[in-house]
Amino acid sequence: MSTLRELIFPSKQTGDSLLFAQSHHGHLFHRIKLVSILLIAVYPYYFYVDFFLYLDVPDEAYRYGSIGIHLLSTLLSVLFLILYRLLRNQTAASRTTWPPLLVTTYTALYLFIGMLSSINSQSLTGNVDAYIIILLSAAIILPIHPKNFLVILLINHPVFLVLLSMANKDKFDLLTKQINTTGTAIIACFIVLTLYNLRKKDFINTRKLQENEIHFRKLFSVNPYPLVLSRIRDNTVVQLNAEAAHFFQIPLDSGTPADASFTYPSSAEKEEIIHELLQKDSIKNRICQLTVSPHAQKWVMINYELIIYDNETCVLAGITDITELKKAEAELARYASLDALTGALNRGHGMALLQQELAQCREQSTEMVVCFVDINNLKEVNDRYGHAEGDSLINKACEVLQRNLEPEDYLFRYGGDEFVLVLHALPDAADLIWSRIREDLLALSREPDIPFPVSVSHGFFAVGPGTDMSAAEVIEAADKEMYIEKHSYKNNTYSPPNTM
Repeated sequence: MSTLRELIFPSKQTGDSLLFAQSHHGHLFHRIKLVSILLIAVYPYYFYVDFFLYLDVPDEAYRYGSIGIHLLSTLLSVLFLILYRLLRNQTAASRTTWPPLLVTTYTALYLFIGMLSSINSQSLTGNVDAYIIILLSAAIILPIHPKNFLVILLINHPVFLVLLSMANKDKFDLLTKQINTTGTAIIACFIVLTLYNLRKKDFINTRKLQENEIHFRKLFSVNPYPLVLSRIRDNTVVQLNAEAAHFFQIPLDSGTPADASFTYPSSAEKEEIIHELLQKDSIKNRICQLTVSPHAQKWVMINYELIIYDNETCVLAGITDITELKKAEAELARYASLDALTGALNRGHGMALLQQELAQCREQSTEMVVCFVDINNLKEVNDRYGHAEGDSLINKACEVLQRNLEPEDYLFRYGGDEFVLVLHALPDAADLIWSRIREDLLALSREPDIPFPVSVSHGFFAVGPGTDMSAAEVIEAADKEMYIEKHSYKNNTYSPPNTM
């Protein structure tokens, strides 16, 4: 059979249960203090009733019983307040047997006093309301450990039933009161069990939340990537780690709540992101540009997570700086679209652009001229002066072609010594462009450090709204025109034409 000590202080309480017991007894300890103060405040009225209003009560035993009960209650309340004052500031005392012992003892005494008060009332008025009221009040105000409350009732209630049977000689009235008070005692047990378990669950859940918050803060602070936690309600930064403060150039402990808009690419995208988060809870690997200072932007990859923090709906933004990766990607894309020797567009990229231009010509009814260019005498230069000079010839010719183009025009290297020029001009204007190119090539050939003539052959093909040809077909047509000039050059019968 369990001892009183084991009932009041369960031996298997460990971890959260032990911490809850200490917290709960401290909570009830404070409640008994408030109850004691309230009782002391109302006892003067009870004494006025006992000593003055009850002077003419025919049953003197009732009057003296009421005085004794009220004096006992006052004495217990005063005694408790003295003990509370002695123990309240002693941290060590909260971890001793005193709080649970006092709480359990005072709960038992209040129930005992309620029992005596009801038995006393039975002799005068025939009611047992005091016992019922104190039973329910104790269950609600002082929900001690259910096992302790049950033990108190198992001792107190049978005594009450015996005393009630001695004070009430009416069989049916006695039976009714015994049934009603016993039902109330059972209900009080369920109230204590419910409130105790609810408070325990709330305590344990709060502890877990506090522990999770501590772990979250630790993980937050040691994370090597920028992290920003912000409230959805007012878009205010709740937390940011040192990496985020450095990345966004924000003081870590400024004391002023910062606006979290810097974690979104723009205001419009912010609304879109939050709307998506509320539906999906997370957004993974979103690549965008963020403004990290008034004069700087960086490419980032962001993971957004919707979380509940401190009872608020928040957005956790985890940021990875990919600015250097984007630069490398752009550099790779640039190299992938450029010719390694000349720096002009390469064939693949140039053909794709030309195909787009042809589609626009058909849709927008515009015109342009495609020019196929072949460098003359490249083989002879390679054979006589070496491939380094041959490469120099290609570069010099490409430079002349490039600098005579209009801003909207472009060229690309089609093959070894072949280039394609895309001129957004009518045939007459294209002739003028070519005249400038021919003059620059002649001037280049006269330079003393050029040991060979620099010349090219070209062929024009005009493209209009009615041209329904692919890029390859257009280049083939321009190539045929170029071969006419090339043939004349090789037979030394070439003279530059004045028109296309």
